[in-house]
Amino acid sequence: MFELSDNDLRLRSERLPGGTFARAVFDSQLMQLSDKGGASHLIGESWSDVVAGELDTWTGNVIPVTRSDLRDGIVIDIHRLDTIPGVAARASKLGLKNPDFLAHVECNGRGTVIGVDAKFSIETAREEQVSSEATSRLLEKDELLTALLPSMHGTPTYASGLFVSPDYNLTRAMFRQRMGHRRMTVPRHDVVLVDVLGADMFSRLGEPQIMHRLIALDSLPIDAWSSLLAGQYYFRLSRAMYGLALDEQLPLLGHNEVRADDSHVLKQVERRASRADSAWELALLWDRDAEHIRCQRLALHQVVGSPVSGAELRDLADKTLVDLAPEARPSRNQVRKRLGKMFTDDVIGRTGVIMPPLADFPTELERVAAVSRDVAERYRSDIDAIVRGVVESLVADL
Repeated sequence: MFELSDNDLRLRSERLPGGTFARAVFDSQLMQLSDKGGASHLIGESWSDVVAGELDTWTGNVIPVTRSDLRDGIVIDIHRLDTIPGVAARASKLGLKNPDFLAHVECNGRGTVIGVDAKFSIETAREEQVSSEATSRLLEKDELLTALLPSMHGTPTYASGLFVSPDYNLTRAMFRQRMGHRRMTVPRHDVVLVDVLGADMFSRLGEPQIMHRLIALDSLPIDAWSSLLAGQYYFRLSRAMYGLALDEQLPLLGHNEVRADDSHVLKQVERRASRADSAWELALLWDRDAEHIRCQRLALHQVVGSPVSGAELRDLADKTLVDLAPEARPSRNQVRKRLGKMFTDDVIGRTGVIMPPLADFPTELERVAAVSRDVAERYRSDIDAIVRGVVESLVADL
């Protein structure tokens, strides 16, 4: 195993939210800020790639688990599902969440299919995702997936699947005690642990200069590039910087393609570094700086509002929906959302996309409010026909 000590778990510092790396990576504010910068998605993708490489080594070998139903089984082939378009959508229609991989294992001369899911944080694993029932339903209802297993003769058996997680201090700690946001629900024998260095996981995901700068700002007595736990914290913190940059650059009203440029993010980090005693304090400083932009964005959306009250819209929707068969009837909430989007788009068509920063926000706020009132008056003059059109468009989409 790469991590031979638990220094990263034992290290305590006021520079970390919660005082330790284990608490820091589960800090709700850090999670929220970092996910605006795509942290969880990027970590999930990177871990799936690591697991794909690990599973390649299973093919032709005995499956590395001690469970009696799979013991000494030979892995015939592995298929990655999370990169096949449409699998997740088709599984969702069945009320299922597909595993990331399917494995065909030969056990005592009989073909067995199991789901294998890549879980960077084992606390998020749920047995039903890789249960034999879920895997069999998924294959029975999806011919494209059935075709992935041409080497299997006859009717396959299905067994409960496996999860693959990183073999590091935090995973092992979660098996020993409650940590994180959720209670552990999967047994240890359903989890395969895989070694991975922090550098292998995080250095290729974005601009490493920002992570280097944040690590240097804290100067903690640990090699963050060797520790998967410390590396995870600083990666999340670096993605929080991208999320904060987007907060300051996204339109206040309307839609426009905006990308958080690496050099811009690094420049903003450097600008605040002299005022912060830690990387986390730097994030909090930037978060406070960005709050007035968020407040302006919220205020503009609030003055756009809706052309009719919620009660009026419910009555109008019910009057239109009553003539439809139950199975072809969209929900009131769908009608509300579709009408709201249409109305907002019409307002933005008049105001144009509004970008930050604004030199005179009160004047702009009043301009948007005036346009919204004018568009709402036009909607109300023909609201029955407009709501009917919204319902018809939703029915056509079903």
